[in-house]
This record gives sequence, C-alpha cells and structure tokens, in this order.
Amino acid sequence: MSEFLLELLAEEIPAGVLASARNDLLTGVARALADQRINGTFFVHSTPRRLILFSRDLPEFQDDHPVEAVGPSVKVAYDADGRPTRAAEGFARGQGVAVEALVTVSTPKGDYVAARKVIEGRPTQDILAEVVPPVVRGMTFPRMMRWGDGRHTWIRPLHSIVALFDGLVVPMEVFGIESGRVTVGHRTLAPGRLVVVGVDDFLAKLRGASVEPDYSRRREALVAAADRLAAEAGGVPSPDPVLVDALAHLVEWPGLVRGGYDASFLDLPDEILVTTMREHQKVLGVRDAAGKLLPSFLAVADQVSDPLGHIVRGNEWVLKARFADARFFWEEDAKVPLEERLERLSHLSFQEKLGDYLMKTGRIQQLAETLCDRLAADEHAGSVLVAARLLKTDLVTDMVREFTDLQGVVGGLYARREGHPEEVWQALYDQYRPASPEDDGPRGVTGAIVALADRLDTLAGFFALGLTPTGSKDPYALRRAALGVVKILLERSWHLDVPLAVKAAALLQPVLPEGPDPVVKELVPFLLDRLRFLLERKGNRFDEIEAVLTTDCSDLADAADRVAALSAVRRREDFAPVCVAFKRVQNILAQASGEELPREVEPALVTEDAERALASDYFQAREVLDELIGARRYQEALSVMASLGPSLDRFFTEVLVLADDQAVRRNRLALLKAMRDQFFRVARFSEIQG
Repeated sequence: MSEFLLELLAEEIPAGVLASARNDLLTGVARALADQRINGTFFVHSTPRRLILFSRDLPEFQDDHPVEAVGPSVKVAYDADGRPTRAAEGFARGQGVAVEALVTVSTPKGDYVAARKVIEGRPTQDILAEVVPPVVRGMTFPRMMRWGDGRHTWIRPLHSIVALFDGLVVPMEVFGIESGRVTVGHRTLAPGRLVVVGVDDFLAKLRGASVEPDYSRRREALVAAADRLAAEAGGVPSPDPVLVDALAHLVEWPGLVRGGYDASFLDLPDEILVTTMREHQKVLGVRDAAGKLLPSFLAVADQVSDPLGHIVRGNEWVLKARFADARFFWEEDAKVPLEERLERLSHLSFQEKLGDYLMKTGRIQQLAETLCDRLAADEHAGSVLVAARLLKTDLVTDMVREFTDLQGVVGGLYARREGHPEEVWQALYDQYRPASPEDDGPRGVTGAIVALADRLDTLAGFFALGLTPTGSKDPYALRRAALGVVKILLERSWHLDVPLAVKAAALLQPVLPEGPDPVVKELVPFLLDRLRFLLERKGNRFDEIEAVLTTDCSDLADAADRVAALSAVRRREDFAPVCVAFKRVQNILAQASGEELPREVEPALVTEDAERALASDYFQAREVLDELIGARRYQEALSVMASLGPSLDRFFTEVLVLADDQAVRRNRLALLKAMRDQFFRVARFSEIQG
C-alpha cells in the first residue's frame, strides 16, 4: 500500500469554517478517488493556516476494469455459413480484440456480438493529479475571497501545496500554485522552510516547528492548561465547550495565559460579563466552586508562554474597556424603563411590508391572548400580556445595540431590575429559546406562550409574503422559528389546534394578498416537517413517523404521542399481522373508491360466520377504542387494534368482500371502511414496513 499527503497552506482561515472545511476536503477527495476505483482510509487535520489530508493505504494502481462493448446483431455480424462479416471484423478491430474473441450476448432487442476486455488500472499518482485540484477549487465557504487579479475565489489566498505520493511529488496546480514538497513552520516561532518526504516526516517536522496539526491534540492541551491555570486562581474554567472548540481552531501551537480584571466589574450580571468575554474577546471565564465568577480569565495564545506579559496585558486592556462600556450602558439604560421605550420600537423596522417592531408587538399581544384562551392558560393572561408588550423593548437599549448577542437576555435582566414578576422577566429573557434542537424552551408558561406568539407571527408574515426557505437558503431563519414552535408544544404537551393558530396569526398580518388559507396550507406542512425532523432525532423509524403524519395531525403534541405509542407497540408479535391485513383493507377500499357506501353496517346483511365474528369483535372494540383514543391512551388503543388481527385474517380467508350481491358487497366494504377510519385516528398502518 502507498501513502498520499496533501497540505494546503493559506492565509489564516476563520475558525468557524475549519471543521466543515476538513469534512469537505476529506469527502471530496475520497469520493473522487472512489469514482476512479481507488479506495483507502483518509485522515484530515487543520490549523488556522493549513488543511491537511493523508492516507497510508492507497493502492499503487487503480483496480483493473472489465468492460463489455456491444456491437452489431448476430445476423449482421455473421453470414449464413457462420463466418464473420466485415461488420464484425470492423467492430473487433475498433475494440482492439481479435474477431475470434467476440461473444454473443442476449439483449431485449435480440442477440448481439460483444467484445469483452479488461482495461488495466492507471497509476494512482496520475489520478490524484487529475482529481484533487477540482475538489479543492470546488470547496465552498460561507464567505469567499478574491485575490490577485480577482480570478481566484476561495476562503483565503493559497500560498503553497504539498502533494506527495510515496515520497514523490504529485504534479498539480491550483489557483496558479504548483505542488511541491516544501512547507513552513509556525509563522513567528519557527517560520523557516521545511522539506518533507512523507507523512510521518511531515508531521514530525511540523511539530518540531511549533505546529500541532491535529486539532484534537490542541484542544486537549488547552483543556489541560485551562484546568491548571484556573486552579491557580482558586477556581475552575467556566464550562463552554463551544468556545474551547473555537480556541483550538485559532492557534497552531496551543498556549493559554491567565489575566485578571477589576473585581468591581463583578457587580454586573454574569450574562453581560460572560458574553463580553466570549463574543468580543474569545476568552474563558473562571468560576469558584459555587459557580460564581472570579475576576480572572483565560486567553488563548499561539505559543506556549507569555514571558514578557504582552498577551496578558493586551487582553486585560481590551477587556477592561469592554467591561467599562458594558457598565456605562447598564447604568444609562436604567434611566429609561422598558415601558417608556415601547414607542421607540416604531422607529425600528421589522420587515418592509410587515411594519416596524411596534406593529409586531401589537400582533404578538393579540396572538398571545388568543393562545392563552386556546391553551386554557387564563390564569397567566395578565403576565402574558405584560411580557408580550415588553418583549422587544430591549432592542432599543444601548446595551443591545453594542452587544447584539444579548438581545432578549438584556430585556429579562432589565425587567428583573425594574421589579417585574418572575414570570414576566423570565419570558423576556427566554424569548429566543429554544435556539437549536438541543436547547430547552422557555422556563415558564408565560414565556412559552409569548415565544410561540412571536414565532407564529414571524412565520405567518413571511409565508404571507411568499418569502419561504428554498433549498439550503433560509435568510430569515424560518426553519429555526418553526422548530421552536414545535419544540415548545412538545415539551409542554400542549394540545393546540395548529391550523387554527396559524390562521389567527395570518389574519393579524398587514399584508395578506390571498387571505389566510394559502398561509395555512403552506405553513402547517412546514411545521410538520420540523416535527418529522425532531421525531427522527429521537430515534423513531421513518415508517412510524409517516404512519402518523399521513393522518390528521392538527395537534402536533398529539401526533408525537401517537408516534411514541406506535414505536412501543410495533415490537409485539401480534402487531405485524394486523398491519399486513390493514394493507389488504386499504387495497380493497381503493378498488371500490367510487362506490357509495352505507354509513352504518346493516346486521341483516352480515351472513357468514367469519364476517359475523369480525363485525362482533369490531363493534365490541369500537366503544373501547373511542374511550381510549379520547383519553389519548394510544398504546392501549393500538393493542386493541392489534387484537383484531386474527378476525381480519379469517375474514379475508373465508369471505369474498367484493361479492356479486351489491348490497352485501357494500355492507362488507362499509365494515372495512369503519375499521379503517377508526384506525386512522391513530395511524395509517399501511405505512408500516416489515
């Protein structure tokens, strides 16, 4: 087996794209080689300046490839005496085989002659030279950059390429840069040239030149250093795995330093201090054993130490200025209560056609009041209306203008400082939760209702304007808003009639070109897609989800309950037979789809034993099912449905459903339809696979 090494050395690549860039490079090269019948195990590393890919088990040559070329028909290829004609000879010559080597193959059009041959595999080195450059050039990033004469577009200007196959340079060119075997070490600690001859030599020389190519090793080193430095300050690092990931992507050689700040800044809320450190300085806070912030921080350094203290002093100076700004905004904003800021929202645009934030606030208030009524949360109505009224007022505070990541949180902090009840200030604080599938929803009922109202208003407005997500593009984060709606309903087990709620939100919009119905028609399936996404993440099988979501799902929490019940019951031995029988029910009813059936089964027309047994079992089960389904005891209801399997099997074995006697035929179809409709209240069993 042979080894391949690729290094792309560039200007500093943003930390946020390195993980996806590693994956894109690995999958792109692996797929391109697999398409050429070359397979191997690939590894990928990255630093802020380089993307590295290597393999130690590539074949020296691609696999040989047997091919079969079909030529003229047998009648054309051979004469009456079985001798090859000129057509056969010309075909053989064109394929590079002897005419005697031609074989006969059968095709849908008849018998034809064919040439079978094996194309020898080409050297892997040659194929690498062909497939790697297009993969690199084809990599995409959220923001691309042009350089030189503007012809080249990539994440950052490319400086050099190392491409070696078994120690030999693989000749290739990307963005005018030709490959070689020379790289460089750390920009400041060891900037000299490094001539490399293979993977192990490359990795060793990089590490010797103060470059750790393995992101996971850099992260481990930073975590260990953080624990040690925080302990020296009498605390532990503030838990923030996402920030630690970013820090590991910011450096080529993992170093960490500890700095401090004036303890008087600890009078500010933790949220403001942590956000300032995290978002503006990329530094990690330190907490004591009780979780309280200490006046210390940990800053990343692209070197192992800071002997002259320049890195620490620089971070302390900037952080002090940031904290001073935050304190100023905290004190100045206190002079104008949130209620008095409400009118200022009229100067802040939400969307050109949907109005300003004061108009949006009015819609949120009305919709929140409607949701309170429909969710039977009247005891929270007072706090809901106050929270809805103040929900967006922090957008016109100085703190949020400077620290935009704190919107919502700042409103909650200010509302708490002003003495608003816990339900109200928490509703403002939590209004953007959940922000992801892993995030929890708002803590209280009030917060959950106003968060629902806010998201439904946004969704209804943009869907009314036709500004819906397309493909991977979602500029207004509508998928996240829809996910928030679904997750809140599921977490709270709130049985809300979603189409009615969407219609209520649509009717409040200032622009509704075609009325509310088109919005409901598009937005409800959009919400169901988010429900499908969450259910799949929970481990539910696709067919279980489809069996429920192809029935009436106006209540999303109820639909989730039915999927959970179906998942639990389907493992029973008696469940598979009823699913098979139900598919027969579906097929028979589909054949008779145009027939008008009686509303009720006529007992006098039930004549055969198997038919009477099924009717008797079903009518006894129907009352029980009505009670169980009404109480949302779906697992028990499904068990009752499964118990009808033997009666259904016997019915199909002994009874001709589509009888010649039309009255009997329609009566039997009516019985099957009644059973199907009853089953549909829980799930469409015909969707279950296996």
